[in-house]
Amino acid sequence: MRTPRRYSAVEAVRDPNAEPKARETMKALYEALRDFDGKAMTILSEARATLGGRPSFLSDLVRLAAHDEANVSAGATWLIKDHLETGGHLTRAQTKALIGGLDAMSFWQSQLHVCQSVQYLKPSAEEARACADWLTPLLQSERPFLRAWSMDALQHLALRNAGLAARAEAALNEADADPAASVRARARNLRKRSAHR
Repeated sequence: MRTPRRYSAVEAVRDPNAEPKARETMKALYEALRDFDGKAMTILSEARATLGGRPSFLSDLVRLAAHDEANVSAGATWLIKDHLETGGHLTRAQTKALIGGLDAMSFWQSQLHVCQSVQYLKPSAEEARACADWLTPLLQSERPFLRAWSMDALQHLALRNAGLAARAEAALNEADADPAASVRARARNLRKRSAHR
């Protein structure tokens, strides 16, 4: 079993292969995200306004999504989610890197943001399977939002990858008996949406 790749604070700002301007962006982004407390969204909005136009911004966010500090990882994944929800996209390389770093994302906020982002991603079949493997344990999370959104993400992956349909259906069936009303409601809504396709 491979060990998940986490990025430390030092690695985040001292990549010897990065151009000086890109290292500067990464450092500024890391410092902004380090101050994120999980609630003050103005910090994230300011980081996006100040750094969002730089060429390495999204790639830096993808790299910081697998960071070993919860606030940095959660801030990065929230910014990625916001970018996707407002009509942005990730390149193939960025999608591959994000999915490749999933095993290193152990903070629930980061996991939730990625689950909420899956519907906007266009992974390859292999990446979709890797993402589904990552989602499967989240279906048993103690947090109802994670159970609901991991099921949602799995459904979106199955819509584009028929090989995941059985897993997605099993997740829906299991959700029918979930103790949390929010999870049961999400399962009902997913079934309704699926019936209209």
